[in-house]
Amino acid sequence: MKIPALTLRMTCVAAALAAATGGAFALDTGGFMRVAADTPPAVPPVLVPGVPARAEGDRDQRPAATTEMSADKVEQSVSDSAITTKVKTKLLATKDLRSTGIHVKTKDGTVNLRGSVPTKEQHQLAVDATRSVEGVSSVNDELKVLPR
Repeated sequence: MKIPALTLRMTCVAAALAAATGGAFALDTGGFMRVAADTPPAVPPVLVPGVPARAEGDRDQRPAATTEMSADKVEQSVSDSAITTKVKTKLLATKDLRSTGIHVKTKDGTVNLRGSVPTKEQHQLAVDATRSVEGVSSVNDELKVLPR
């Protein structure tokens, strides 16, 4: 009986993995490999030189405030992303404004405008449009007027 090269290769890989983890392997009737381990793999004492490995219970020992602060950061990040999207949409919808050279970033409600516009009038249009967006607390204007 001839064994296809792919099946032989997969069997060897499964055997190596099983030996490394201390488990056993077998092919079921459909030709799929099953790996069973008697014991969970041991966590190495050091994953990176100079950095100790985490014990299994370390995650549960973190203070609850960390989780709450993380949720606040995520909420602020989503809010900032929404403000950025609204500002970009407003700039694109503003008549007589060429906003393709304007880059928008938002952090904690403060919108940073960078890039260039061709005229002073378009510069003012961009700043005014940004200030009119709901959720914008302030605008950090770093736009330059560069005639194209």
